[in-house]
Amino acid sequence: METFKIEGVILRTTDFGDANRVVTIYAKDFGKLELNAYGCRRAKSSMSGALQIFNRITAEVSHGAKVSTIREADVVNFYSNLTADIERLSYAAIFFEIVNRMTLPKFPEPELYNLLIKSLPALNNLDARIAALIGVCQFMEMTGFQLNYFECVHCGAKITGDAKINLKTGGAMCMNCFVDESLNYPKNVRLAFAEMLKHDWRGELKLNQQQINSAEEILWRQVRGILGKELNSIKFIKQMQKN
Repeated sequence: METFKIEGVILRTTDFGDANRVVTIYAKDFGKLELNAYGCRRAKSSMSGALQIFNRITAEVSHGAKVSTIREADVVNFYSNLTADIERLSYAAIFFEIVNRMTLPKFPEPELYNLLIKSLPALNNLDARIAALIGVCQFMEMTGFQLNYFECVHCGAKITGDAKINLKTGGAMCMNCFVDESLNYPKNVRLAFAEMLKHDWRGELKLNQQQINSAEEILWRQVRGILGKELNSIKFIKQMQKN
């Protein structure tokens, strides 16, 4: 049985049996891995505190014929605010669910791993709603799913003022070219996407409520179109906002 060490960020956990857990990790050198952690939910387990979503960890992994198993795990960074604040946790979960659902297993992308570890302090300490938007926006760019935000996808003209955006055609459309079912795409929302794409995660990005709402509508609709259904984390936020 091959044994190796990894460093990674936990994207998702699923409990099974009385004390076990399946842990989905985005590992620095290996990409997305799904690993079994037997007995980790027992109070006396040395891994009980480490194997939680959003933790950045190092771990020893044994690779078997059918499954890979975590033998040991230590926390590199623990983000306590993410587990203490349900709203903050929910917006962080949107970004992590998108990364989990839209990446292939065992396909390492160092740029994506760096995005995850840069985003976690912002999700933990700053405006998590905006941090999640920035994370998703940059994830879409680096994985090839990005819409064209700055030129008309029909005529190629540079967008300079208010416009429309259409998910089926792949992005922005000028007021001479837009088709039915296009969303409003005001100038200040275009400027928000420009700021999110170039944000270096140093300090906080300020967006107004219209920019946040419009960017969410565009990105969450895009994700739903790619995956064929709405994210569980977005469903939870909508339900929470109703209550």
